[in-house]
Amino acid sequence: VFSKDKDGNIDWIATVKRVPQPDFWDEVATVAGAQVQGAVDSGIPGSISYGFVSGFCAGYALKQAGRVAAVVLGMGFVGMQALAYNGYIQVDHGKLKKDVEGLMDLNDDGKIDAADRSIASEKLMEVLQYNMPSGGGFAVGFLGGLRSG
Repeated sequence: VFSKDKDGNIDWIATVKRVPQPDFWDEVATVAGAQVQGAVDSGIPGSISYGFVSGFCAGYALKQAGRVAAVVLGMGFVGMQALAYNGYIQVDHGKLKKDVEGLMDLNDDGKIDAADRSIASEKLMEVLQYNMPSGGGFAVGFLGGLRSG
């Protein structure tokens, strides 16, 4: 595609002069087509596409499930507080806090922080990417799914 000088280096001036000529673009299309065909034949684009679409759908579904869980838990809390306020039940918030923190403190350091979030994210991605042909495409799609919707 590129014109070369006698030493084998690209002659940029000669190449730029060829740009308006139709045979230059035919040659560019032929070279580009061969490169694209080689990539398609390797199967990599299919794996990346499958991984990306799977990841996007998983991320989007997880975000929607998180919203549903937030509504359910929020309404449960409101209902529990209304029952406690009206004297129907007694809630031990200290025990409830301790139990919830015990479930969420994944590194057992006594606090829920970014380290616990990182551990949860790693475990989630490990499960979701298990046996996938393209983990990188899945991860990118997953983040895109979480950000959309």
